[in-house]
Amino acid sequence: MLVITRKNGQKIMINDNIEITVVEARNGVCKIAIQADKDVKIYREEIYLQIKLANLIGKNTNTSSVDSVSNLIKGGTVLNDKIEPAVNDSEEEIVVEENKTKKNSIRINKKNG
Repeated sequence: MLVITRKNGQKIMINDNIEITVVEARNGVCKIAIQADKDVKIYREEIYLQIKLANLIGKNTNTSSVDSVSNLIKGGTVLNDKIEPAVNDSEEEIVVEENKTKKNSIRINKKNG
């Protein structure tokens, strides 16, 4: 990882087609502007992780799995995609993909009532 210090208004160039400008940095918050070709996909990390999870679920499901996940999501909230064993009866783990080296799953927080 490269760490660069920049002041407001200064830029960072990535290849010839991506320009990052520090618009404002203060109080622990940095506002940046990114100029790139339209074919360059740019996402905030939390959105990117949701897209990856949705793609993973879509890649490894059949219609009955989709119905099961849909019903669970209707009754709860997806917490995250980095699963550890459920700590109580209000959580349920759904294994999306599992093999010898990797386990991908989501955790559903069941709503009471």
